[in-house]
Amino acid sequence: MNASVDSSDQLETNVHPDTEHIFAALLGGLLVICTLIGNSLVCINFYLFKELRTVCHYFVVSLSAADILVAMVAMPFWCALQVTSNRWMFSEQLRTFWNCIDILCGTASIMNLTAVSVDRHAAITDPFSYPNVMTSVRAVAMISFVWLYATLVSGLRLASWPTKQGYMHFIACASFFLPLTIMIIMYTRIYLVAKQQVHRLRTGLSYAKDVKAAKTIAILIGLFVFCWGPFFAIILCYAYDQSCPVPGSLLNVIKWMEYTSSCLNPIIYSCLNRSYRKAFRKLYKLFRSRRRAESSGSTAGSRSKTEGSFSESIVPTTGSGPDRRLWRSNYIVRDCITHKESRI
Repeated sequence: MNASVDSSDQLETNVHPDTEHIFAALLGGLLVICTLIGNSLVCINFYLFKELRTVCHYFVVSLSAADILVAMVAMPFWCALQVTSNRWMFSEQLRTFWNCIDILCGTASIMNLTAVSVDRHAAITDPFSYPNVMTSVRAVAMISFVWLYATLVSGLRLASWPTKQGYMHFIACASFFLPLTIMIIMYTRIYLVAKQQVHRLRTGLSYAKDVKAAKTIAILIGLFVFCWGPFFAIILCYAYDQSCPVPGSLLNVIKWMEYTSSCLNPIIYSCLNRSYRKAFRKLYKLFRSRRRAESSGSTAGSRSKTEGSFSESIVPTTGSGPDRRLWRSNYIVRDCITHKESRI
């Protein structure tokens, strides 16, 4: 999959990366952080807010899980390659693991998008029977199939192929062209059905939401194809001609386009999906209110400690009469002032 990696100098440790590769590695680290934060927020919102726990969002969370896996396992190796000027400095076993996990994450992402398109097709073409057709159990079964399919496609890389070109053709068809064909068919049917029924269901608010959700996912798929299309095009080029003259800088850009899709998915949801926008606002308000409560609690605690120590210092332990009456009057005045401040 990663044909641009040079493994001929594995034993060479004196690597001096230029400014371009160092800058690319820094951008890669920033991309990892943004991908982890964005997709983690999607999962946190799904867990906290019940309105997001719908069947469609099951697939969204599964997609976020795949993107988190990309950021945690696949991207760091590519950042290391930028530092070493595309020279693989680790073992061949680790390189095989990286290639397999890279295939697994990419296939899982596009297959989750395919599952979403099937779900939206069922919701819009037959909205009345949709709750009975697409249940939570069936959604979980579909997600399980998606991950098993991605694992199988990734694991077949370890099988004995007659030629290396054979697996390249297989991975391009199984991980890109076949799912993309299914998505195009699903969304074409969604568009035709929506166009026919838009005048009949003017008051169908839920139906309008389904159509808008389909448009959102369609934009996501278009961006996914934009990010992943050049990568699979390069794979096919190497499948037909191993000496394909592709510059190393172009290969790096294509690889970063592939990884950037994992970072853009949560941004699209927060910008184009109203439910997620509301959830992000609620989460931000919840975070701010908790911070304020903690700061006010710490302030009140420090004030009570100060007042307690002050009270203990001024309470006369001995004596009676005027001294104790004077202390009591001072305590009452201070208590009234404190109560007035708390009301303000």
